[in-house]
Amino acid sequence: MANNLTVLFISETYIKQQSAILDNVEDGFLYAHILESQNIHIQNIVGSKLYDALVADYDVTGETFTTAIYKTLIDNYIQPCLLYYTLYESMYDLYMKFTNKGAVTQTSNNSATVDINLLEKRRKDYQNKAEYYAERLMKYLLDNDDTYTLFRDWCDNDNPQSTIAPEYDTNYFGGLYLKSGKKSKKLTLDTTNPRFTALN
Repeated sequence: MANNLTVLFISETYIKQQSAILDNVEDGFLYAHILESQNIHIQNIVGSKLYDALVADYDVTGETFTTAIYKTLIDNYIQPCLLYYTLYESMYDLYMKFTNKGAVTQTSNNSATVDINLLEKRRKDYQNKAEYYAERLMKYLLDNDDTYTLFRDWCDNDNPQSTIAPEYDTNYFGGLYLKSGKKSKKLTLDTTNPRFTALN
């Protein structure tokens, strides 16, 4: 049965084919970082209602998403974004490992670890690319919110405290006004939303 801890929006193979990650990196290592990245970053972008619907739509037997609009969203928009967020989140753990003696840098007979400053620059590059694809994903959802109604109607009135709202405001969006090729949206605060708290 599909659930938030078993469904991955990209595979370990996808990561290795689309990045500089080598085949000898263990799938279990990548699995943990894919799951972490999609639960944190992708869920914050699309909101928990749409995120949960994507997870529920996954056919474990066929290893695919069964609804066409969800498969389009996953294949064309979520996967590139998740790729770079996974690389971003995994960089430190690729650089070091944890043993009973503490955290140590990873080395082998034929390789040496990179300087930490170079690591930080590479990690920042992955972050920039992830945020670029996050903007692309958000604009697509805003342009097609009549199709992705769970993104538009994100609040769960039956359980508002556990609902994660889509994160419209990011470094790439420049505030609460987003303009795209198809249409423009002005995002305003909904004071009737149960999660809204007025400042005294």
